[in-house]
Amino acid sequence: MKRLYEYLLVVTLLVCAACSPKAPVVPGGCSAVASKPKIYPDYTDVVIPCNIAPLVFRVEEDGDDFVTRFKAGEKEFVYGGREVSPALDEWRELLAQAAGTAVNVEVYANEAGKWKKYEPFSVIVSADSIDRYISYRLIPPSYVAYEKLTISQRDLTTFDETVIYSNKFVSSEPEGQCINCHAYKNYKTDNMQFHVRQLLGGTVFVHNGKVKKVNLKTDSTISAGVYPFFNPKYDVVAYSVNNTGQIFHTKNPNKVEVQDQASDVIIYDPTREIVSHVANDPDCLEVFPAWSPDGKMLYYCSAYFPKRDDIPHVENMIRNYKDVKYDILRRPWNPETGEFGAVDTVFAASELGKSATFPRVSPCGRYLLFALAEYGCFHIWHKDADLYVMNLATGECGPLEKANSAFPESYHSWSSTGKWILFASRRDDTNYSRLYIAHINDDGTSDKAFLLPQHESEYYDFFDRSYNVPEFMVEPVSITPYEFVDVVKGNAVNVKYSSDFR
Repeated sequence: MKRLYEYLLVVTLLVCAACSPKAPVVPGGCSAVASKPKIYPDYTDVVIPCNIAPLVFRVEEDGDDFVTRFKAGEKEFVYGGREVSPALDEWRELLAQAAGTAVNVEVYANEAGKWKKYEPFSVIVSADSIDRYISYRLIPPSYVAYEKLTISQRDLTTFDETVIYSNKFVSSEPEGQCINCHAYKNYKTDNMQFHVRQLLGGTVFVHNGKVKKVNLKTDSTISAGVYPFFNPKYDVVAYSVNNTGQIFHTKNPNKVEVQDQASDVIIYDPTREIVSHVANDPDCLEVFPAWSPDGKMLYYCSAYFPKRDDIPHVENMIRNYKDVKYDILRRPWNPETGEFGAVDTVFAASELGKSATFPRVSPCGRYLLFALAEYGCFHIWHKDADLYVMNLATGECGPLEKANSAFPESYHSWSSTGKWILFASRRDDTNYSRLYIAHINDDGTSDKAFLLPQHESEYYDFFDRSYNVPEFMVEPVSITPYEFVDVVKGNAVNVKYSSDFR
C-alpha cells in the first residue's frame, strides 16, 4: 500500500509538471521591425509617477504568440502572450530600480513560426510621486439612468476602487436623484462636499470631520450652490449659482450643449451659515470659481450676454449659443474684512473669438490651467476643447500640446505637488470620457499623457460609463456611504443671505 501511494504521488507530480505553463523566454535570432509595437493603451514613451499601478496593455500586432521583456537596471521580468500584465510586486521592483530613469520595454512577436523584434520603447519613471487617491463621478450614457450614477474613489498605486456615494442608496428611477460636484479642501477629506439634486436635495457638507446637509438656496440667489471651490487657507467656500439648460444636436459632432442661462458667484461661510455675492452682474454669466493657493485671490469665468427686449433670454441663448464666450477674471479678497477688490481680466478669450473655462491655479501659484474652445462653458462635449497653461508672472500662454488630442479635453485638476494633472478626454472612442494623467515640467509644459491604468487591457472596451470631475486626494474618504445616507435622509441646514460678508 505504501508503494502504491508513492507511485500515485510521483504520477501526480509528473502530470502537474506537464500541465504547468512554461515560463516565457526571450527568443533569439529575431528579424528586426523598424517600428515600435502598437499597444493599447498607448504607454509608449510616457512619463509616469514612481508609485503608479502597473501599466497593463495588449499588443495590437499580428502574431501567434508574443513575449514582452521589461528591464530596469539589474531587474528584468518577462511576460508571454498578447495581454501584458506585470505582477504588482514585480512592477514595484521595476519602479524602484528605474526612478529618475526609465523602464525599457521590448516586444517580440511570432508569426508563422518566425520571431520578430520591434523597436524597444521606454516608460520614463519620474522621481515625482503622485497623490495616492483620486475620485470621480461615473456616469452612464443615458440621461434616464441616474440610478446607476456614483461618486467613486480609486487608489492609484493599485486598482482598488470603492464607492463614496451612489444614487441607488436612497432612490430609484421613478423618484430620481442626481449626485454631483464633489470637492475637497487641500486634497483632504475632513472638509469636503457633494450635491444631491432632486429627491432629498441638498449639499452634503463635511466640515472639520462632521457631516451635515445644507440648503444653499436663498431668496437672494439664483439657485443652491453648484460648482464649488474650497479656500485652501480660510474657512470659506466659493460657489457659482446657476440656472442651466441642455440642447441635444442630431448632426453636430458636439452632441450636447449645456447652457449657463443665468449664473453668479457666491461665497459661503460654513460656521456662520451665511452666503454673500461675489459677482452678480445682470449682463454677465459668471461661473467656475477657483481660489489661488494663498486663499486671497478668486478666479472665475465671465461671459457678456445681456438680456434683450425683443426676444426671451433663453430663446436668444438657444439661437445664439455660439456667441457665448467666457473670459477669465479674478478679484482679490481680504480675509480680515471679507471684502473683495476690483475685477481684473486675466485672459480675454472672447477677444480671440474663444471661450475659456474651468480655471485652476497650480499649487505653487505660478501657472493657470484652463480649457479653451470656440464657445460655451461646458467643454466636455466640445471637440475643439484643449488644455492651456498661462504663466501668471509673464502672461505667456499656450496649449499643453503633449497632453491634448483632436478630441475634447476638460475637467482638469492639479496634484497636490503640482507635478501632475488629471483630466477627462474623449480621445479613445469619442463617446465616453476617460481619465488621463500628464506630468508637468518646471517650465509649465507637459509630457505625453497616459490613460488611467486598469487591471486588464479590455477594461475600457466594455466599460459603459464616463468619468467626470476627477479630483486628486491625499487620503480616501473614510465616511461610509451609509453615514452619508443618514445625512441625506435628514433635514438640511438653511443658510442665510447677507450683503455684507464681514
